[in-house]
Amino acid sequence: MLINFKKILPCLILVLGLFSITPALAIDLKNNIEYQETKLILNGHGTRIKFFMKVYESSLYLESLSSNADGIINNDSPMSIRIDVMSSLVTPEAMKTALNEGLVKSTGNNTGPIMKEIDQLNATFNTEVGSGDFYEFTYLPDSGTHVLKNSTYIDTIPGIEFKKAFFGIYLSGDPIQKSLKKAMLGG
Repeated sequence: MLINFKKILPCLILVLGLFSITPALAIDLKNNIEYQETKLILNGHGTRIKFFMKVYESSLYLESLSSNADGIINNDSPMSIRIDVMSSLVTPEAMKTALNEGLVKSTGNNTGPIMKEIDQLNATFNTEVGSGDFYEFTYLPDSGTHVLKNSTYIDTIPGIEFKKAFFGIYLSGDPIQKSLKKAMLGG
């Protein structure tokens, strides 16, 4: 069987071109983080891939290691998710869309009870996003989910129900990417 290179060459060039759009970035992955005197340890870390491209790296930080996704989602204790942007194709609108789709999946299409909090989350994406930027979403039981961009505080979104939905984007029974869930749980 002969391969017709004239037919597959354009596809090959397209695929290679897509991989070249996303430069290799070395993220500053920390084994421990501290926020407002709360110390958390790295539980797991993985890569969000969409259309064969690395979009961002995601890390889960907890008070103690756990592979129990439901326990993490429902636990009313400090924890954090860090997202390191790796693609120049990520925009504030793309972040809003992806997180909103994840929240719909996480809540089983029942976002009504947390719509005010979702609107508040969407408002935190009001500046340009680029490769090398990072977001931290740190939940503290007494105040809510603190949103930071490049270590600069943006806002705090109150409530454990929002926290459950947000962490469910990555850890629920219907996560945005199963391999990312497994990696964040230390697998």
